[in-house]
Amino acid sequence: MRKILKCRVAIFLLAGWVILSVAGFLGKDSIYKNYSVDTAKTPYFVLVLQGFHDHIYPWNQEYEAYGDERLPEKVYAKDLEEENTAKQIESTEMAEDTKTAVPKQFVSVEEDYFDDAVFIGDSRTVGLHDYGGLDKADFFATVGMNVYDLWTEKFCEVNGKKVTLEEALSAKQYKKIYFQIGINEMGRGTLEGFMEKYAQSVEMMKQLQPEAIVYVQAIMKVTKEKSDSDAIFNNTGIQARNEEIQKLADGERVFFIDVNEVVCDENGGLKESLTFDNLHLYGSKYDIWVDFLKTKGIKEAE
Repeated sequence: MRKILKCRVAIFLLAGWVILSVAGFLGKDSIYKNYSVDTAKTPYFVLVLQGFHDHIYPWNQEYEAYGDERLPEKVYAKDLEEENTAKQIESTEMAEDTKTAVPKQFVSVEEDYFDDAVFIGDSRTVGLHDYGGLDKADFFATVGMNVYDLWTEKFCEVNGKKVTLEEALSAKQYKKIYFQIGINEMGRGTLEGFMEKYAQSVEMMKQLQPEAIVYVQAIMKVTKEKSDSDAIFNNTGIQARNEEIQKLADGERVFFIDVNEVVCDENGGLKESLTFDNLHLYGSKYDIWVDFLKTKGIKEAE
């Protein structure tokens, strides 16, 4: 009897593997086309398992990976007519102020500049929290965070309770938001899909924090050694994302800053002397990042 049961289990597992592999193969050019999977090293059934994680199923209609997910309704509840009217008014006001408007400038600041700031991001921002010494700033960051899960996961601690980012940003107003994310999204979806979610996230932050300046931070690069040997985590892909992120800066509320200016070598890769794993800084090196941030304060127009 036991042999028969074992045989049935084996047959069941084999059948499941075959079905998932066939589904992955048939969907590799359609619903799973945006996943970066090397089928020479990774079986097709992994595509299906990744799809299950992202709520993409073999019986779904074809669509861009992650493209059907939506951020909280506030992003999409805008009335088109009201938005267009607001834009027209804003455009008129900007035209009237053109002669007297003074662009905001980067200036050097002291550590207390960050007392009313919040830092949002992934494991690299976790490191900044742990080793950067910015004790009065708030940090909403966790290892493995990515732009696709940013608004659904409860990773922000507020008053001893884990809440979503929307809830956290609704509970307290800040003057500055520092946003760095993107390394965990490498190899997932497309650049366009990533930027769509990224841009939506920035708009959501602006809505929830109407008085805050938003710093969109470039994704920190990896070492040249890793970049040259890794098909996914490489500086070519990171640079392509950073160039798109930079386009979100408007010089008024959203500013692009690039810490790679101070942590990369002449080859454009993260300096090996600063990292223990080719991706993250040594704890003792986060002061370089903090010192860089201190050169990027914003001087309000007078």
